[in-house]
Amino acid sequence: MRFADLVINCIKETLHNDDVNLNVTHLRDGTLEKQPDYATELNNVCISINKAISRLLTANKIETKHTIITANPENDVYDISSITDLRKIRSVFIMKNGKPYWIGWSVVGQGLLYLGYGISDTIHIAYERKIPNFTESNWQDEIDLESEYGLTDELCNYINYFVKSELWEETDPDRCKRYLNYFEQFVNEVDTRQNVPHQSEIRAKYKI
Repeated sequence: MRFADLVINCIKETLHNDDVNLNVTHLRDGTLEKQPDYATELNNVCISINKAISRLLTANKIETKHTIITANPENDVYDISSITDLRKIRSVFIMKNGKPYWIGWSVVGQGLLYLGYGISDTIHIAYERKIPNFTESNWQDEIDLESEYGLTDELCNYINYFVKSELWEETDPDRCKRYLNYFEQFVNEVDTRQNVPHQSEIRAKYKI
């Protein structure tokens, strides 16, 4: 789904004139901006979408992204500054015999990751990606929200609920509350994040 599609889906149920033919073209060519009926929705929709995404990030509902770096047994610190969309590392692991094995890690500086010496297998990093605050300028973008930011159509549907709850807050408080409950129920009950390797036990490195 594109950002413009998400915007249209968010404001469709707030129509004042039953314009069921509302579409992305009307958003991008300025038709909606010229109609007073949509002024409030267009001014607030981006802010509400950004708030919903922040809530999903905080609740760990957006799938992690995966990348690999080349191991060097003689290195203990790795430069990961090339991962420009990194928000937070969730797991670092290697693969052996088809199974992932978690390895300890620590961020020791801007773009620097401490893993320790002796790693010879390809290093896998699962991380939360940064998602920018969207603005009206993004209405023209053709970027796919899922492939670029991990915002699946399912997540976008729940973002719709949150945004509509805010857009209906003054005109229909009951509907506002109902939509917000749908959104929060999803946040509290549904686990959409895939499992990532984590530390499950402590092993001594040396034996006496």
